[in-house]
Amino acid sequence: MSILLLYLWGLLGLGPLLSCHPVQGRELQSNNTVYVPGLFDLSTFDFGEEIYEFTVSLINNHSDGWFDDILNDGTELTWSVADSACDGDIAVRKYWDIRTQNRGRPHGLVGCRCSDASIAVAMIASLEEVPQVSPSSTSDKLSDTTKYPFFSRVTSSEEPYALVSMLRSFGWSRVTILSTDTLYGKDQENEFRRLWLNKHNDSSGTWEGEVAYSHTILLDLNDTVNEASVKQGLAGVPTDDPTINSRVILLIAHDQHAYHILRIATESNFQPETIWVGAEAWVGRAPPGDLSWMPEFPGYIGLTPYRNRNEYYVDYLQRLQAWQERKGRSPWGELPDYAAEYLVDSILSITMALSNVPQGMRLNGSVVTTELQSLTFNGVSGDVAFTENGDRLHPRFSIFNLQRVGNALTWVDVGVAKTRVTDTTVMTNSICFAAVGCGVTEVPSDKYPVPPVPISLLISVVIPIILVLLVAVTIFYCRTRQTKNRLKDSMTEMQKKMEEMKRIDGDLNAIDRQVEDAKRRQASLILQRAELQGMPDTWTEALDTIVEVAPEDKQYWTVLDRMRESMDDVNISKLWRVQNTSLWSYYSFHKDRLLTLVGGHGERDVWHGTSNLDPSVIYDDQQDGFMMQFAAQGFWGRGLYFADKASYSSHYAFTPPQRTLMSSFTFASDSRPGGNKDEKEMFLTKLLVGKEVFLDRDVSSGKANEYKKLTVPPVDKKTGYKYNTVTGNTGGSQVWVVYENGRAYPDYLVRYYRGARDETRTPYGTKAEAMKKGVAADIEMGLKLPVAGSESSTSSNSYNSIVTWEYLDNKCWKPFSANHQSIIERHHQNFVKTKVTSSKVKIDTDEWTYEVDVASFVQENIDHPGHRQREIRRRQA
Repeated sequence: MSILLLYLWGLLGLGPLLSCHPVQGRELQSNNTVYVPGLFDLSTFDFGEEIYEFTVSLINNHSDGWFDDILNDGTELTWSVADSACDGDIAVRKYWDIRTQNRGRPHGLVGCRCSDASIAVAMIASLEEVPQVSPSSTSDKLSDTTKYPFFSRVTSSEEPYALVSMLRSFGWSRVTILSTDTLYGKDQENEFRRLWLNKHNDSSGTWEGEVAYSHTILLDLNDTVNEASVKQGLAGVPTDDPTINSRVILLIAHDQHAYHILRIATESNFQPETIWVGAEAWVGRAPPGDLSWMPEFPGYIGLTPYRNRNEYYVDYLQRLQAWQERKGRSPWGELPDYAAEYLVDSILSITMALSNVPQGMRLNGSVVTTELQSLTFNGVSGDVAFTENGDRLHPRFSIFNLQRVGNALTWVDVGVAKTRVTDTTVMTNSICFAAVGCGVTEVPSDKYPVPPVPISLLISVVIPIILVLLVAVTIFYCRTRQTKNRLKDSMTEMQKKMEEMKRIDGDLNAIDRQVEDAKRRQASLILQRAELQGMPDTWTEALDTIVEVAPEDKQYWTVLDRMRESMDDVNISKLWRVQNTSLWSYYSFHKDRLLTLVGGHGERDVWHGTSNLDPSVIYDDQQDGFMMQFAAQGFWGRGLYFADKASYSSHYAFTPPQRTLMSSFTFASDSRPGGNKDEKEMFLTKLLVGKEVFLDRDVSSGKANEYKKLTVPPVDKKTGYKYNTVTGNTGGSQVWVVYENGRAYPDYLVRYYRGARDETRTPYGTKAEAMKKGVAADIEMGLKLPVAGSESSTSSNSYNSIVTWEYLDNKCWKPFSANHQSIIERHHQNFVKTKVTSSKVKIDTDEWTYEVDVASFVQENIDHPGHRQREIRRRQA
C-alpha cells in the first residue's frame, strides 16, 4: 500500500501541498463551518448520499429535537460525497479531489466501506491528522494505532470471533474456506484460521477446529470474479470421504463477488447440500439481477453487525420517511442495509466530537480523535462507544439466513452472535438449511452425507464385469483381420500423439525462453524505475532483495572503514546490499516530504541492531521496513533508535543461527547462510533526521523520566511545529530517535566478528590488497594464452593473444565471470593437448549448473527442465 500512495503522490504532484500541521497552513475553513465529507463506493452504498444529505440536515436543525446540542454554537456542518469504488487507488484519488477541489482540508472524514480503501485513505489522511470514521471496514490491520492513529470505526474487527462462536453454536468443527484475492479476504481468512484451528476447550466443550480445504479465488483486472478460478476451487473441494470433507463452506468475499461465486456453484451443479456461510461483506445484502439461478432453499447463513430496532432507530426512520415524502421520493419501509445505520452513527460520532472541541481546536486531529474515542451515546445502530484502538466497544452481530418468503428471497434474522459461544443465541427451528428445508429440530452435520449403496447397484456392477471378461476372452481367441486393422490404427494414432507431444515440448521450450527474456526485461525495467526514483547507482539488476557485496568491491571497504571508526578490531565476514524498491520508494517519499516541510532532510549513515528480530523481517518488508510495532521503550521513549557509532549498536546486534559440522543452516526467507558462533549482524542505515532537537537526559532525573515517556518529538516553541527527530548521547555515542515509519532505509546488512582476521571468512587484510586482486581478476577475464598453431604455442611462457569466453544471450554476446573464464579456458587447453578426454566441463552459479562443451561450443543448463542450450564462443583479441 505504501507504493500505491507514493505512486499517486508522484502522479498527482502532491509533494509541496500536503502538510503535517494544517493549522499553520492557509485558512481553509471559517470558524462557523466544519467540513466532513463522505467517501464510499456509491454502487454498493447507493443509499449513502441520501442518508448523508438527510443526516446533515437533521444536525444543522437545532430545534427538531434530534441531537440539537451538536454544533449549536452557530457552526454549520458542510459536506460532500465521493465514490471510492471500494478500491485503494481510486479512494486516494477521490480523497485528493475532496482535498483540493472542494473546501480544502476537511475537519473529519466518514469512510470508507471496504478495508482496502480505508487503509489507503487512512495512511494519506493521517499526514494531515484528519480524523476518519468508517461505518463498515473490519480489517484488524486498522486497529494498529501506530500506523493509523486517526482512524476509528463504528463497526469492529472482532467479526471472526463471532463467526467462530456462531459455527460452534451449531456444533460444527470442520469448514472449507473460499476467499477472494483481496486484502479483506486475506485478512479475514488469516484471522479466522488463527482462532479456529487446533484444539480448544471452551463453553461449547472440547473440540478441534479443522479446515478441510481452502482456495483463493482470483479476480480479473476489471474487479470481476475469474470463473475458471472459481471452478478450480469448487473442483478441489473434498466431498466423498466424510472423514475429511466439510459441507460447510466459509465464503469470504465482498457482495459483488460473493453472489457471482454462488451463482457459478449453483449453475455447475455443485453439491446442493452445501451450507454456505458468510460475513457482513455479503450477508444481509440483496442478490443482484436475475435470481432464477437461486436454489429453492439457498440456506445461506452468516453475520452482519447488529441490526438495531430500538426507539432511536424508529425515530430516525420516521423522520427520514417524512423527509423523503416532502422531497417527492418513495419512502423506505426500513433502512436498506446495516451499513445505513452505521453510516448515520459515523456522521454523528465525528460531528459530536467536533462539537465538543473548542472552535479554534477543530483542525487539531489529535484533539478531535481523542474526544471522538471517549464518546458514549445511543445511536441508530445501538449503543455507541469506542476502544482505545478506535474500534467499537462490545460489538454484537446479527445472524441472518436467506429464505424464500412467499415469492421473494429475504434475509431473516435468526439470532445474535457475540465473541463467546455462551453469549450467542440461535433460533435453529427458524432456519432453512440447503437441501434440507425449514423448521428442522436437528442441525445438519458439517460433513456431506454419504448415501448407502443399493443392492441393485452391486448386481449391475457384477454383470458388466462378467461381460468384459467374455469380451476379453473373445478378443484373445478371435484375432480377426478387423482386430489387426484396429491395432494398426492405434499405432498410427499413437505416432500422431508422439508427434504432437514433440511439438508441445518445442512450444514449452520456446515459452521457457520467453520467460527468461521476460525476467531480463523485468530486471531492466526495475533498473529504469530505480533511475527515475533516484535509487543508488550501486544497485544492480538483480531481482533478489539482498545482494552480496564482494570483498573486491569498494563498497565493502567503505562500510568496514565506517565500522572501524569505533571498533578497530572488527572484520566483515559477509556484506549484503539491500535492494528493496518498495522500501526505497517509501523512504524517498519521506525525503521529499521533509525537504518540503523543513527545507532539508538531513540524511545520515547510522547503525541499527535488531536484537532478537531477524533482519529479514525488515529488509524483506514491502511496506515500512523499520516499524514502530517492534520499537522498545528507551531513554527517549518508544521509538526507533539509531547510533552514530557501530560499537553502540553492536550491543543490540542480531546473532544468526549457527552452522554445524552436520548441517548448514540457511534462512528460510533468503539465501543468507548460517553463521559462526562469534558472528553478529546489524544494519548500516540511511536515516532522514530532518529538524532535530537535542535532549540531554543527564540534566536531571526529572528530565530523564520525562524523556522516557516520549511518543512523539516535542514541539518547537518558535514555530509551533513538532521537531522531526530527537537526539542525545548515551553509551559513548550520539543516537537519533524517530517516532514514525518510513524515515530509515536498511542500506547494508553487515555480518561481522571481532578479533584476529580469519582468512577463510575475510580473505584480504587491506583494501589495497583487495583492489589489487580485483584488478587481477578483471585481467583474468581476458587470459593471455598462446594461439594454436603458432610458434609460441610450444612455450607456456610466451603469449601473444588475449582470449575471452562469451555466451549468446538475447542476441548479445556476454562474457563469463572471471572465475568461469579461467575454468573454461583451462579445460579447453587440457582438451586440445589431450590431457582430458571429455570436452565438457561444469560451472556453477547461485541459481543454475551449466555444462560447457568446448568442442561443440554449446552451453547447456542441466538444472533447467528443458535443458536449455546457448551458443558460446572463444574470442581472441
